[in-house]
Amino acid sequence: MVNPNRLVKSAWIAAEVSREKSEKVLVVEAYIAVSPLESGYDAGRYGRLVEDVRRILAENPDIDRASILSVHRESRCAALFRRGACEEERHEERRPELVA
Repeated sequence: MVNPNRLVKSAWIAAEVSREKSEKVLVVEAYIAVSPLESGYDAGRYGRLVEDVRRILAENPDIDRASILSVHRESRCAALFRRGACEEERHEERRPELVA
């Protein structure tokens, strides 16, 4: 799916489902910073990764969108999905949120 390179650790398809719609999401886990707000951000390397992801989306019209995550984020996020704090407190219907 994703060309093997030094920028991508792994990639997979996730499903995001709500009452209104469902989407297929290409999740790409990258070894690089993916935001100018992160230390070590390199616009050229990120641009090459985005081009690769766009190519994959064009070749696979059944995939609705993509999410690129950095494995080196300062937040050290351990999970792709998390629940919002306000949902936990209210004990309402709990729907996961895609963390980017």
